[in-house]
Amino acid sequence: MNATKRKFNALLNGIGNKSTTSLASKEVNKTSTTTDDVDDDPDTMLKRRRLAPPASTLIAIGNAKNIMEKTKMSHKKSASHATNLPIAKPPKYAPWDRVAFLERLKSFNSLTDWTPKPARVNEVEWAKRGWVCQKSERVRCCLCNVEILVKLNQKMVDGKEEPVYTAACIEEALVDKYVELIITSHTEDCLWRKRGCDDTIFKLPLNDAHTTLANLRGRYDELCLRKDTLPYDFNLRLPESFFLDTILSYLPPNFFTSSTETISPKAQPPEIPEFNKVAFQLALFGWQGSTHPRLGDQLGTVTCTACFRQLGLWLFKSKGVDAEGVETEVAICDCLDTVEQHRPYCPWRNAISQNGSVKSSTSDLAGWEIVMRVLKNDYYLRTGGGKESRPVTAASVGSEEIGKESGEEDEALRRDERDAKDKERWARLRRVKSLFDTKATKKLQPAASGNGKEGKGGKKGGLTKAA
Repeated sequence: MNATKRKFNALLNGIGNKSTTSLASKEVNKTSTTTDDVDDDPDTMLKRRRLAPPASTLIAIGNAKNIMEKTKMSHKKSASHATNLPIAKPPKYAPWDRVAFLERLKSFNSLTDWTPKPARVNEVEWAKRGWVCQKSERVRCCLCNVEILVKLNQKMVDGKEEPVYTAACIEEALVDKYVELIITSHTEDCLWRKRGCDDTIFKLPLNDAHTTLANLRGRYDELCLRKDTLPYDFNLRLPESFFLDTILSYLPPNFFTSSTETISPKAQPPEIPEFNKVAFQLALFGWQGSTHPRLGDQLGTVTCTACFRQLGLWLFKSKGVDAEGVETEVAICDCLDTVEQHRPYCPWRNAISQNGSVKSSTSDLAGWEIVMRVLKNDYYLRTGGGKESRPVTAASVGSEEIGKESGEEDEALRRDERDAKDKERWARLRRVKSLFDTKATKKLQPAASGNGKEGKGGKKGGLTKAA
Protein backbone atom coordinates (compact mmCIF):
# COMPACT_ATOMS: atom_id res chain seq x y z
CA MET A 1 0.00 0.00 0.00
CA ASN A 2 2.80 2.38 0.90
CA ALA A 3 4.66 1.54 -2.30
CA THR A 4 1.60 2.34 -4.36
CA LYS A 5 1.25 5.74 -2.68
CA ARG A 6 4.88 6.57 -3.40
CA LYS A 7 4.45 5.73 -7.07
CA PHE A 8 1.33 7.85 -7.25
CA ASN A 9 3.04 10.85 -5.62
CA ALA A 10 6.03 10.56 -8.00
CA LEU A 11 3.71 10.55 -11.01
CA LEU A 12 1.91 13.64 -9.73
CA ASN A 13 5.21 15.50 -9.35
CA GLY A 14 6.38 14.57 -12.87
CA ILE A 15 3.20 15.43 -14.79
CA GLY A 16 3.99 17.51 -17.94
CA ASN A 17 7.72 16.84 -17.93
CA LYS A 18 9.20 13.85 -19.73
CA SER A 19 12.58 14.08 -18.02
CA THR A 20 10.86 14.43 -14.64
CA THR A 21 8.72 11.35 -15.26
CA SER A 22 11.72 9.28 -16.20
CA LEU A 23 13.61 10.46 -13.14
CA ALA A 24 10.63 9.73 -10.97
CA SER A 25 10.23 6.27 -12.41
CA LYS A 26 13.91 5.56 -11.82
CA GLU A 27 13.59 6.77 -8.25
CA VAL A 28 10.49 4.65 -7.72
CA ASN A 29 12.27 1.59 -9.01
CA LYS A 30 15.22 2.32 -6.81
CA THR A 31 13.13 2.87 -3.74
CA SER A 32 10.92 -0.11 -4.42
CA THR A 33 13.90 -2.40 -4.23
CA THR A 34 14.78 -1.14 -0.81
CA THR A 35 11.30 -0.86 0.78
CA ASP A 36 11.46 -4.23 2.32
CA ASP A 37 14.60 -3.36 4.30
CA VAL A 38 13.71 0.18 5.35
CA ASP A 39 11.13 1.15 7.89
CA ASP A 40 8.18 3.31 6.93
CA ASP A 41 9.53 6.57 8.38
CA PRO A 42 7.60 9.75 7.40
CA ASP A 43 10.85 11.85 7.28
CA THR A 44 12.45 9.39 4.93
CA MET A 45 9.44 9.51 2.64
CA LEU A 46 9.59 13.31 2.50
CA LYS A 47 13.28 13.24 1.61
CA ARG A 48 12.59 10.77 -1.17
CA ARG A 49 9.85 12.98 -2.56
CA ARG A 50 12.27 15.94 -2.75
CA LEU A 51 14.81 13.97 -4.82
CA ALA A 52 12.79 14.56 -7.97
CA PRO A 53 12.74 18.34 -8.70
CA PRO A 54 9.46 19.94 -9.68
CA ALA A 55 8.60 20.60 -13.33
CA SER A 56 8.87 24.43 -12.99
CA THR A 57 12.49 24.13 -11.83
CA LEU A 58 13.48 21.97 -14.77
CA ILE A 59 11.73 24.29 -17.22
CA ALA A 60 13.62 27.25 -15.78
CA ILE A 61 16.92 25.37 -16.13
CA GLY A 62 16.11 24.55 -19.76
CA ASN A 63 15.27 28.18 -20.50
CA ALA A 64 18.54 29.30 -18.92
CA LYS A 65 20.46 26.88 -21.12
CA ASN A 66 18.70 28.21 -24.21
CA ILE A 67 19.51 31.78 -23.20
CA MET A 68 23.18 30.88 -22.69
CA GLU A 69 23.34 29.20 -26.11
CA LYS A 70 21.76 32.25 -27.76
CA THR A 71 24.21 34.61 -26.06
CA LYS A 72 27.09 32.44 -27.22
CA MET A 73 25.80 32.56 -30.79
CA SER A 74 25.33 36.31 -30.60
CA HIS A 75 28.90 36.70 -29.31
CA LYS A 76 30.18 34.59 -32.19
CA LYS A 77 28.23 36.68 -34.70
CA SER A 78 29.46 39.93 -33.18
CA ALA A 79 33.03 38.62 -33.28
CA SER A 80 32.65 37.67 -36.94
CA HIS A 81 31.20 41.11 -37.71
CA ALA A 82 34.03 42.76 -35.79
CA THR A 83 36.60 41.17 -38.09
CA ASN A 84 34.79 42.64 -41.13
CA LEU A 85 34.49 46.20 -39.82
CA PRO A 86 35.04 48.84 -42.56
CA ILE A 87 38.25 50.84 -42.52
CA ALA A 88 37.89 54.20 -40.85
CA LYS A 89 37.45 57.00 -43.34
CA PRO A 90 39.83 59.95 -43.30
CA PRO A 91 38.68 63.07 -41.45
CA LYS A 92 36.40 65.42 -43.34
CA TYR A 93 38.36 68.48 -42.20
CA ALA A 94 42.08 68.23 -42.93
CA PRO A 95 43.28 71.40 -44.70
CA TRP A 96 46.88 70.18 -44.48
CA ASP A 97 46.21 66.85 -46.27
CA ARG A 98 47.30 67.07 -49.92
CA VAL A 99 45.88 63.63 -50.76
CA ALA A 100 42.43 64.63 -49.51
CA PHE A 101 42.67 67.89 -51.46
CA LEU A 102 43.46 66.00 -54.68
CA GLU A 103 40.51 63.67 -54.05
CA ARG A 104 38.19 66.67 -53.81
CA LEU A 105 39.75 68.21 -56.92
CA LYS A 106 39.32 64.95 -58.83
CA SER A 107 35.55 65.11 -58.32
CA PHE A 108 35.48 68.13 -60.69
CA ASN A 109 37.16 66.19 -63.50
CA SER A 110 34.04 65.26 -65.48
CA LEU A 111 33.08 67.85 -68.09
CA THR A 112 29.44 66.75 -67.90
CA ASP A 113 29.35 67.75 -64.21
CA TRP A 114 31.62 70.80 -64.20
CA THR A 115 32.48 73.23 -66.97
CA PRO A 116 35.57 75.49 -66.87
CA LYS A 117 35.28 78.58 -64.68
CA PRO A 118 37.39 81.74 -64.25
CA ALA A 119 40.58 81.37 -62.22
CA ARG A 120 39.10 83.03 -59.11
CA VAL A 121 36.26 80.51 -58.86
CA ASN A 122 37.75 77.47 -60.56
CA GLU A 123 37.71 73.97 -59.10
CA VAL A 124 40.96 74.52 -57.19
CA GLU A 125 39.46 77.36 -55.13
CA TRP A 126 36.38 75.27 -54.30
CA ALA A 127 38.47 72.22 -53.36
CA LYS A 128 40.67 74.33 -51.06
CA ARG A 129 37.58 75.20 -49.00
CA GLY A 130 36.28 71.64 -48.64
CA TRP A 131 33.84 71.55 -51.56
CA VAL A 132 33.34 68.54 -53.83
CA CYS A 133 31.44 68.36 -57.11
CA GLN A 134 28.10 66.67 -56.47
CA LYS A 135 26.57 66.65 -59.94
CA SER A 136 25.83 69.06 -62.78
CA GLU A 137 27.31 72.43 -61.71
CA ARG A 138 26.53 71.68 -58.05
CA VAL A 139 29.02 71.56 -55.18
CA ARG A 140 28.65 70.17 -51.65
CA CYS A 141 30.66 70.74 -48.49
CA CYS A 142 32.14 67.46 -47.27
CA LEU A 143 31.68 68.54 -43.62
CA CYS A 144 28.47 70.58 -43.25
CA ASN A 145 26.78 69.09 -46.40
CA VAL A 146 25.59 72.46 -47.71
CA GLU A 147 24.99 72.43 -51.47
CA ILE A 148 25.32 75.33 -53.93
CA LEU A 149 24.38 75.60 -57.59
CA VAL A 150 27.27 77.38 -59.34
CA LYS A 151 25.46 78.91 -62.27
CA LEU A 152 28.06 81.03 -64.02
CA ASN A 153 27.86 79.86 -67.60
CA GLN A 154 24.59 81.63 -68.42
CA LYS A 155 24.12 85.14 -69.74
CA MET A 156 21.00 87.19 -70.40
CA VAL A 157 20.74 88.31 -74.03
CA ASP A 158 17.52 90.10 -75.08
CA GLY A 159 15.75 88.70 -72.03
CA LYS A 160 16.81 85.12 -72.74
CA GLU A 161 19.47 82.97 -71.13
CA GLU A 162 22.24 81.84 -73.43
CA PRO A 163 25.11 79.53 -72.54
CA VAL A 164 28.60 80.98 -72.14
CA TYR A 165 31.60 78.81 -72.93
CA THR A 166 34.48 81.22 -72.37
CA ALA A 167 35.56 82.64 -69.03
CA ALA A 168 36.09 86.11 -70.51
CA CYS A 169 32.37 86.48 -71.28
CA ILE A 170 31.27 85.84 -67.70
CA GLU A 171 30.29 88.97 -65.82
CA GLU A 172 32.84 90.07 -63.23
CA ALA A 173 30.19 90.95 -60.66
CA LEU A 174 28.90 87.39 -60.75
CA VAL A 175 32.42 86.09 -60.21
CA ASP A 176 32.83 88.39 -57.19
CA LYS A 177 29.61 87.00 -55.74
CA TYR A 178 30.79 83.40 -55.97
CA VAL A 179 34.21 84.27 -54.59
CA GLU A 180 32.39 85.34 -51.44
CA LEU A 181 30.05 82.33 -51.49
CA ILE A 182 32.99 79.90 -51.47
CA ILE A 183 33.52 80.92 -47.81
CA THR A 184 30.20 82.26 -46.55
CA SER A 185 28.04 79.40 -47.83
CA HIS A 186 29.37 77.10 -45.11
CA THR A 187 27.36 76.94 -41.90
CA GLU A 188 28.46 79.13 -39.01
CA ASP A 189 30.04 76.25 -37.10
CA CYS A 190 31.71 74.64 -40.14
CA LEU A 191 35.51 74.54 -39.84
CA TRP A 192 35.98 75.06 -43.58
CA ARG A 193 34.40 78.48 -43.16
CA LYS A 194 37.13 79.50 -40.71
CA ARG A 195 40.14 78.17 -42.58
CA GLY A 196 40.85 76.51 -45.93
CA CYS A 197 43.90 74.91 -47.46
CA ASP A 198 47.17 76.78 -47.76
CA ASP A 199 48.34 78.14 -51.12
CA THR A 200 51.16 75.56 -51.19
CA ILE A 201 48.78 72.56 -50.93
CA PHE A 202 49.13 72.02 -54.70
CA LYS A 203 52.94 71.93 -54.57
CA LEU A 204 54.60 68.94 -56.23
CA PRO A 205 57.25 67.09 -54.16
CA LEU A 206 60.17 67.85 -56.48
CA ASN A 207 62.91 69.23 -54.22
CA ASP A 208 64.38 65.88 -53.18
CA ALA A 209 66.61 64.52 -55.95
CA HIS A 210 66.16 60.83 -55.07
CA THR A 211 62.35 61.12 -55.00
CA THR A 212 62.33 63.11 -58.24
CA LEU A 213 64.48 60.52 -60.02
CA ALA A 214 62.41 57.61 -58.71
CA ASN A 215 59.11 59.23 -59.75
CA LEU A 216 60.55 60.13 -63.16
CA ARG A 217 61.63 56.54 -63.72
CA GLY A 218 58.20 55.28 -62.60
CA ARG A 219 56.40 57.53 -65.11
CA TYR A 220 58.85 56.50 -67.83
CA ASP A 221 58.21 52.79 -67.19
CA GLU A 222 54.44 53.31 -67.38
CA LEU A 223 54.74 55.14 -70.69
CA CYS A 224 57.05 52.49 -72.12
CA LEU A 225 54.17 50.01 -71.77
CA ARG A 226 52.34 52.21 -74.31
CA LYS A 227 55.20 52.43 -76.82
CA ASP A 228 52.97 51.15 -79.65
CA THR A 229 50.39 53.90 -79.12
CA LEU A 230 52.74 56.80 -78.30
CA PRO A 231 52.97 59.57 -80.92
CA TYR A 232 56.13 60.09 -82.96
CA ASP A 233 58.89 62.42 -81.90
CA PHE A 234 57.89 65.06 -84.44
CA ASN A 235 54.34 65.03 -83.02
CA LEU A 236 55.57 66.57 -79.75
CA ARG A 237 55.95 70.29 -79.09
CA LEU A 238 58.59 71.10 -76.46
CA PRO A 239 59.65 74.41 -74.85
CA GLU A 240 62.37 76.33 -76.62
CA SER A 241 64.64 76.23 -73.56
CA PHE A 242 64.52 72.43 -73.38
CA PHE A 243 67.48 70.39 -74.67
CA LEU A 244 67.13 66.65 -74.34
CA ASP A 245 70.85 65.84 -74.61
CA THR A 246 71.69 68.23 -71.79
CA ILE A 247 69.09 66.59 -69.55
CA LEU A 248 70.41 63.13 -70.44
CA SER A 249 73.88 64.21 -69.36
CA TYR A 250 72.49 65.13 -65.91
CA LEU A 251 70.98 61.69 -65.24
CA PRO A 252 72.76 59.05 -63.11
CA PRO A 253 74.66 56.56 -65.30
CA ASN A 254 72.39 53.66 -64.30
CA PHE A 255 69.09 55.52 -64.61
CA PHE A 256 67.76 53.36 -67.46
CA THR A 257 69.23 50.06 -66.22
CA SER A 258 68.27 49.96 -62.53
CA SER A 259 64.92 49.84 -60.81
CA THR A 260 63.43 52.92 -59.17
CA GLU A 261 64.71 51.79 -55.74
CA THR A 262 68.30 51.08 -56.80
CA ILE A 263 69.20 54.16 -58.85
CA SER A 264 72.77 54.88 -57.77
CA PRO A 265 75.03 57.66 -59.09
CA LYS A 266 78.18 55.58 -58.40
CA ALA A 267 77.40 52.79 -60.85
CA GLN A 268 79.24 53.00 -64.16
CA PRO A 269 77.65 50.81 -66.85
CA PRO A 270 79.60 50.49 -70.10
CA GLU A 271 77.00 52.32 -72.14
CA ILE A 272 73.53 53.80 -71.96
CA PRO A 273 71.02 51.33 -73.42
CA GLU A 274 68.41 52.19 -75.97
CA PHE A 275 65.56 54.19 -74.49
CA ASN A 276 62.21 55.47 -75.66
CA LYS A 277 62.76 59.13 -76.45
CA VAL A 278 59.07 60.09 -76.60
CA ALA A 279 58.23 58.29 -73.35
CA PHE A 280 61.11 59.99 -71.54
CA GLN A 281 60.14 63.46 -72.75
CA LEU A 282 56.51 62.99 -71.73
CA ALA A 283 57.60 61.72 -68.31
CA LEU A 284 59.80 64.79 -67.80
CA PHE A 285 56.75 67.02 -68.18
CA GLY A 286 54.57 65.12 -65.70
CA TRP A 287 52.64 62.73 -67.96
CA GLN A 288 52.17 59.08 -67.05
CA GLY A 289 50.04 56.08 -67.93
CA SER A 290 46.32 56.18 -67.23
CA THR A 291 44.62 53.42 -65.20
CA HIS A 292 40.85 52.91 -64.91
CA PRO A 293 39.64 51.70 -61.48
CA ARG A 294 37.66 48.83 -63.03
CA LEU A 295 39.12 48.30 -66.51
CA GLY A 296 42.80 48.54 -65.57
CA ASP A 297 45.55 50.09 -67.72
CA GLN A 298 44.39 52.26 -70.60
CA LEU A 299 47.16 51.75 -73.17
CA GLY A 300 45.91 54.51 -75.45
CA THR A 301 45.68 57.24 -72.79
CA VAL A 302 48.07 59.29 -70.65
CA THR A 303 47.16 61.42 -67.67
CA CYS A 304 48.48 63.96 -65.18
CA THR A 305 47.96 63.08 -61.51
CA ALA A 306 48.02 66.75 -60.45
CA CYS A 307 45.34 68.29 -62.69
CA PHE A 308 43.75 64.95 -63.79
CA ARG A 309 43.88 65.87 -67.46
CA GLN A 310 43.64 62.83 -69.76
CA LEU A 311 44.87 62.72 -73.34
CA GLY A 312 43.92 60.19 -76.01
CA LEU A 313 47.19 59.41 -77.80
CA TRP A 314 45.43 58.55 -81.07
CA LEU A 315 44.51 62.22 -81.46
CA PHE A 316 48.15 63.30 -81.70
CA LYS A 317 49.80 60.42 -83.56
CA SER A 318 50.32 60.80 -87.31
CA LYS A 319 48.12 58.44 -89.28
CA GLY A 320 50.70 57.67 -91.93
CA VAL A 321 54.53 57.54 -91.93
CA ASP A 322 56.73 56.14 -94.71
CA ALA A 323 59.78 53.89 -94.35
CA GLU A 324 62.10 56.90 -93.90
CA GLY A 325 60.04 58.28 -91.02
CA VAL A 326 58.46 61.12 -92.99
CA GLU A 327 54.85 61.98 -92.21
CA THR A 328 52.50 61.14 -95.07
CA GLU A 329 49.16 61.61 -93.30
CA VAL A 330 48.71 64.14 -90.51
CA ALA A 331 47.17 63.48 -87.12
CA ILE A 332 43.76 64.68 -85.99
CA CYS A 333 45.37 67.30 -83.71
CA ASP A 334 48.29 69.38 -84.85
CA CYS A 335 50.71 68.39 -82.08
CA LEU A 336 50.92 67.35 -78.44
CA ASP A 337 52.19 70.33 -76.48
CA THR A 338 53.79 68.78 -73.42
CA VAL A 339 53.23 71.91 -71.29
CA GLU A 340 50.10 73.58 -72.65
CA GLN A 341 48.05 70.38 -72.55
CA HIS A 342 48.09 70.56 -68.74
CA ARG A 343 45.24 72.54 -67.23
CA PRO A 344 46.05 76.23 -66.65
CA TYR A 345 46.22 75.80 -62.87
CA CYS A 346 48.36 72.63 -62.97
CA PRO A 347 51.64 72.99 -61.00
CA TRP A 348 53.52 71.32 -63.86
CA ARG A 349 52.60 74.38 -65.91
CA ASN A 350 51.71 77.11 -63.39
CA ALA A 351 54.50 78.54 -61.20
CA ILE A 352 52.01 80.10 -58.74
CA SER A 353 50.31 76.75 -58.09
CA GLN A 354 53.69 75.11 -57.55
CA ASN A 355 55.13 77.71 -55.17
CA GLY A 356 52.15 79.59 -53.73
CA SER A 357 53.11 82.89 -52.13
CA VAL A 358 56.47 81.59 -50.88
CA LYS A 359 59.42 83.58 -52.22
CA SER A 360 62.40 81.40 -53.04
CA SER A 361 64.91 80.71 -55.78
CA THR A 362 62.27 78.62 -57.58
CA SER A 363 59.27 80.91 -57.02
CA ASP A 364 59.14 81.80 -60.73
CA LEU A 365 59.57 78.24 -61.99
CA ALA A 366 56.87 75.77 -62.95
CA GLY A 367 57.06 72.10 -62.05
CA TRP A 368 58.85 70.94 -65.21
CA GLU A 369 61.46 73.69 -64.83
CA ILE A 370 62.13 72.66 -61.22
CA VAL A 371 62.71 69.07 -62.38
CA MET A 372 65.39 70.30 -64.81
CA ARG A 373 67.08 72.32 -62.05
CA VAL A 374 66.96 69.45 -59.55
CA LEU A 375 68.57 67.09 -62.08
CA LYS A 376 71.25 69.65 -62.83
CA ASN A 377 72.05 70.33 -59.16
CA ASP A 378 72.15 66.62 -58.41
CA TYR A 379 74.64 66.15 -61.28
CA TYR A 380 76.92 68.88 -59.88
CA LEU A 381 76.77 67.37 -56.41
CA ARG A 382 77.74 63.95 -57.76
CA THR A 383 80.55 65.13 -59.99
CA GLY A 384 81.72 68.22 -58.10
CA GLY A 385 80.84 70.43 -61.08
CA GLY A 386 83.41 68.71 -63.31
CA LYS A 387 82.93 66.98 -66.59
CA GLU A 388 81.89 63.37 -66.47
CA SER A 389 82.63 61.04 -69.36
CA ARG A 390 79.44 59.60 -70.75
CA PRO A 391 78.99 57.33 -73.76
CA VAL A 392 77.59 58.77 -76.95
CA THR A 393 74.02 57.78 -77.77
CA ALA A 394 71.99 58.00 -80.92
CA ALA A 395 70.10 60.92 -79.42
CA SER A 396 73.27 62.95 -78.91
CA VAL A 397 74.55 62.73 -82.49
CA GLY A 398 74.78 66.20 -84.07
CA SER A 399 74.32 68.05 -80.76
CA GLU A 400 77.92 69.14 -80.08
CA GLU A 401 77.19 72.82 -80.70
CA ILE A 402 74.22 72.70 -78.36
CA GLY A 403 76.40 71.02 -75.77
CA LYS A 404 79.07 73.71 -76.08
CA GLU A 405 76.54 76.51 -75.74
CA SER A 406 74.94 74.88 -72.73
CA GLY A 407 78.41 74.27 -71.22
CA GLU A 408 79.32 77.96 -71.57
CA GLU A 409 76.02 78.96 -70.01
CA ASP A 410 76.58 76.51 -67.18
CA GLU A 411 80.06 77.89 -66.57
CA ALA A 412 78.72 81.44 -66.39
CA LEU A 413 75.99 80.35 -64.02
CA ARG A 414 78.51 78.58 -61.80
CA ARG A 415 80.68 81.71 -61.70
CA ASP A 416 77.74 83.86 -60.72
CA GLU A 417 76.68 81.37 -58.08
CA ARG A 418 80.20 81.30 -56.61
CA ASP A 419 80.34 85.09 -56.46
CA ALA A 420 76.95 85.26 -54.79
CA LYS A 421 77.94 82.63 -52.24
CA ASP A 422 81.22 84.45 -51.47
CA LYS A 423 79.41 87.73 -50.90
CA GLU A 424 76.89 86.04 -48.64
CA ARG A 425 79.66 84.31 -46.69
CA TRP A 426 81.61 87.58 -46.11
CA ALA A 427 78.40 89.33 -45.05
CA ARG A 428 77.75 86.62 -42.45
CA LEU A 429 81.33 86.92 -41.15
CA ARG A 430 80.94 90.69 -40.75
CA ARG A 431 77.69 90.21 -38.85
CA VAL A 432 79.31 87.66 -36.53
CA LYS A 433 82.32 89.95 -35.99
CA SER A 434 80.08 92.88 -35.13
CA LEU A 435 78.62 90.86 -32.24
CA PHE A 436 82.01 90.86 -30.51
CA ASP A 437 82.77 94.58 -31.08
CA THR A 438 81.88 96.23 -27.76
CA LYS A 439 82.52 99.81 -26.70
CA ALA A 440 85.69 98.86 -24.77
CA THR A 441 87.23 97.10 -27.75
CA LYS A 442 86.45 100.05 -30.02
CA LYS A 443 88.31 102.43 -27.64
CA LEU A 444 91.32 100.14 -27.52
CA GLN A 445 91.56 99.75 -31.29
CA PRO A 446 93.46 103.09 -32.00
CA ALA A 447 95.97 102.46 -29.19
CA ALA A 448 96.56 98.91 -30.35
CA SER A 449 97.14 100.07 -33.93
CA GLY A 450 99.71 102.69 -32.77
CA ASN A 451 101.67 100.37 -30.44
CA GLY A 452 101.83 97.54 -32.93
CA LYS A 453 105.02 96.17 -34.42
CA GLU A 454 106.41 97.62 -37.58
CA GLY A 455 104.73 96.02 -40.45
CA LYS A 456 102.72 97.00 -43.34
CA GLY A 457 101.89 100.60 -42.44
CA GLY A 458 103.12 100.08 -38.84
CA LYS A 459 105.71 102.89 -38.86
CA LYS A 460 103.31 105.37 -40.22
CA GLY A 461 100.84 104.54 -37.48
CA GLY A 462 103.51 104.87 -34.77
CA LEU A 463 104.76 108.27 -36.00
CA THR A 464 101.26 109.61 -36.21
CA LYS A 465 100.58 108.56 -32.63
CA ALA A 466 103.87 110.16 -31.39
CA ALA A 467 103.13 113.42 -33.10
